[in-house]
Amino acid sequence: MEYVCIVHKEKLKENLMSPCRGRCKLCKLKKVHGFTNPDHITNPFGYLYLIPNICLHCSHEEKKCMWC
Repeated sequence: MEYVCIVHKEKLKENLMSPCRGRCKLCKLKKVHGFTNPDHITNPFGYLYLIPNICLHCSHEEKKCMWC
């Protein structure tokens, strides 16, 4: 179960895609996974992932939306 607010419900259809590349704003560890990006355009630098603000673990522990 992911904690996602009403504003970010459309993000639930995105899939986990990358290994941990983002940094969590609560625990400060680099363990936030990247999600698929429906607005991705091709570029020479690679895929542009959607990175939530907090990791799944902190989202569950704090019961907060991971995208807010």
